[in-house]
Amino acid sequence: MREAKISHARVAAAHEGNAELIVTLTHANGGVSEVALDPLAADALMASSQRHTVAALAGVEWTHVRDALLCSWNRNT
Repeated sequence: MREAKISHARVAAAHEGNAELIVTLTHANGGVSEVALDPLAADALMASSQRHTVAALAGVEWTHVRDALLCSWNRNT
């Protein structure tokens, strides 16, 4: 089974002047979904995927996004 992958990533404005990272996931069946990552999750994604720019995130498997969200959740609880 093929995993979903990041097909696009961009920085967007969020609440209270913070920035968030919006990643577009493309699924094996052609479906797409967008996931917003707060700064903690964005940092975790960049570190775990060993990417240095937002543009370089294209092709990264969705499991890195999932793990980054979990990392952020665990630090905020």
